[in-house]
Amino acid sequence: MNKALFFYCIAVFLFFSQSCYKEEIIFDALPDDQLELPLILALDHKDCFFDKATNSLRYSIAQDSISNFTPHVRFQDYASISIDGISLANNASNNLGKVKIGEEYVVELVTKGICKYFTLRFTNLPIVRIVTPNVIIDEPKKLARLTINSPTDASYPITSFVGIEIRGGSSQSNPKKSYGFAFLNSMSLGNKVSKSLFDWDKNEDWILDAMYNDPSRLRNKVSFEIWQAMNPLKHHGIQSKFVELYLNNDYQGIYCLNEKINAEKLGLNHPEAVLYKTTAWGDGTTTFEQLNSNMPHHSNNWDGWEQKYPIPKNRIHWAPLHQLRDFIINENDHNFSTQINTFIDLDLFIDYYIFLNLTSAFDNTGKNIIWVRQNATAPFFITPWDLDGTLGQFWDGSPTNTTTILSNHLFDRLLQTNSNNFKQRLKNRWFLLRGNVFSSSHLNSIYDNNFAEIGTSDILFWENLKWNSHIDIAQQQYYIINWTQDRLLFLDDYFTNL
Repeated sequence: MNKALFFYCIAVFLFFSQSCYKEEIIFDALPDDQLELPLILALDHKDCFFDKATNSLRYSIAQDSISNFTPHVRFQDYASISIDGISLANNASNNLGKVKIGEEYVVELVTKGICKYFTLRFTNLPIVRIVTPNVIIDEPKKLARLTINSPTDASYPITSFVGIEIRGGSSQSNPKKSYGFAFLNSMSLGNKVSKSLFDWDKNEDWILDAMYNDPSRLRNKVSFEIWQAMNPLKHHGIQSKFVELYLNNDYQGIYCLNEKINAEKLGLNHPEAVLYKTTAWGDGTTTFEQLNSNMPHHSNNWDGWEQKYPIPKNRIHWAPLHQLRDFIINENDHNFSTQINTFIDLDLFIDYYIFLNLTSAFDNTGKNIIWVRQNATAPFFITPWDLDGTLGQFWDGSPTNTTTILSNHLFDRLLQTNSNNFKQRLKNRWFLLRGNVFSSSHLNSIYDNNFAEIGTSDILFWENLKWNSHIDIAQQQYYIINWTQDRLLFLDDYFTNL
C-alpha cells in the first residue's frame, strides 16, 4: 500500500469518527484471568488481531484473493458489524464477496449506538499473537498465551500457555526484540510440554526471530535452507516460517518462527551425549587458537562455550570438549593428521567449511556453532545457528566483500596437514554441489521463493512504518543475487587452485 492510500484511509477514518457519537469505546483492554483479549471479530473461528496504533484488524488467508469469501462470523452479541457496507449476521456464515491480500476493507462496529471504524487487511503469512499482562524481559520467562492463526482455511488456531523471554546478545539493544518461548501444559511456568507447529517435530522451545539487523529479513532462514539442502539426511538444521507478530494489541511486524536446536530436536539420550554452544569469541578460544583455562567443575560456561546437554543442574560435563580442544591445539601434526577423524565427522566438517565460505558467515567461524557428540565413541558434528550475518552482510548489517576466505585454527590445521586428503575432498565436494544445490538457478530459486513470500502482502510497508526502517525488498533481492554470483565465481577459482 502506498502512502497516499494510507493517508486516504486515515482521512476516511477521521470522517467516520466525526459522524459518530463522541464516546470512546475501549478495545485495548487488559487480558482476563485466562490471558484472553476481548473478541472484536472472528472469521472461521480465528480472531482478527487488533492493532491499536493503526486501529486495524488483520487476518490470514491462503490465496492471494478469494472470489466468494464466506467465513463463519462471530462477534459480541451486543454489537453489530458491517464490512464495506455488508451487514454481518452473528454466529453464521456470511458472503463477503471478493477479498484480496493488500486491499483494505472498512469495518463498522456499533455497540449501544456508539460506532467505531477499523481497517481490515488480509495477509498470506501466519499471524502470531502473544497475550500477557507482564513486561517481557531477558530472564526469567513470563507467563503468556500464544495463538497462531494459519492461512489454511480449515485449520483452527493453535493456542497454548507459554513462558516467554527476550533472547539474543547484542540484539537485545535493538528496538525490535527477538523472543524465545516454551510451551506449557498449564499456567505454571514449571510445567513445560512439547508441542508441534506446522507439522514439524515436537519441541518444548521455540524462537521468534526479529531479524532486525537484516534489511532483507530473510538471510537466517535462507541460509538454513541452503545448509539443509546440501545433505538433507545428515545436516541438522532448523525449519522456520515467516509470521507476523502481535504483542497484546500492538503489531510488531514480520518475524521468523524457528525451531530451536536442542537435545530434544537432536534426540540426545545417551548418558555420554553432549551438546555445547559457542556464544562468544573468547579471545580465540572458540576458534581453537588457545586453551585459556582449566575446565570448570561447577559452571556451564567455559571460554565462550555453554553446556546445554547434559542439563547443567544434573551434571557438568566438559571432559569431551576439553579433550577435543587440547587435541586440536596441542597435538603434533602427525597425530593430528592421522587421528582427527576419530574426533570429528570429517565429511560434515567439509560441508561446514564450504557452507561457511559460500554464505560468507563471518560470525560463524567460532561463535554461533552447536557442537554435538551423540555418545562416548561418536565423533563430534556441528551445525550453525544465528545466520543473519551472511550473504553479503556482517551481523550489524554492514556489507561484506566477495573475496575473503573464512577459516579457523581447526580448518587451518586440516588444510596444512591435508589430513585424510582433506583438500581434494573439499574440491570434489564443492564442484559436486556446484552441479546441483549451488547452481545459480537453484540458489536463485531459494531466494526468489522467500522474497515472493514476504512481498506478497503489505507487510514491509507496516514493518517500515513500525520500526522506522527503510527496507527496499527489490533492492535487497538484486543485491543478494548479484553478490552470490560474484561469490560463486571467486570460490570456483579458489577450490580449483586448492
